[in-house]
Amino acid sequence: MGYKFSMEKVLEWREDLEKVSMEKFAHTQNEFNQEKLALSNLYREYEILKEKSVKYKKPNQVMQYQLYKSDLEDKIELQTQVLEEKTIELEERRLELIDSQKDRKIMEKLKEKDYESYQDKVNLEEQKFLDEMSVLKYKKAVN
Repeated sequence: MGYKFSMEKVLEWREDLEKVSMEKFAHTQNEFNQEKLALSNLYREYEILKEKSVKYKKPNQVMQYQLYKSDLEDKIELQTQVLEEKTIELEERRLELIDSQKDRKIMEKLKEKDYESYQDKVNLEEQKFLDEMSVLKYKKAVN
């Protein structure tokens, strides 16, 4: 008779939940990194535009510069908001992952304790058997 954890299915279910949480976290982290890169690109483009602004002399060029600068500022503001939302979502996913890891670890600890209890029972049965064999040998030797 071998060891079998009575709550093995629950442990497997919690492991699956943890895996799903990890995948969601990784996906959200990827999205966060993409949004962060997009914001970085917008800032870089804005800085390049500012450097080129000294070259513009004609009123038409200055007006186009101002319009483009305003548009970039709006995009930067919007992208900053998107990044803030992704930061919040990423933190939520991180907390979900931590919770699912805690749940799995609880079940693993329970399994370890259950296995230790099983081992203790097996050892006790073995000791009883050995004690009984010793008593029988002693009785046989005395008679």
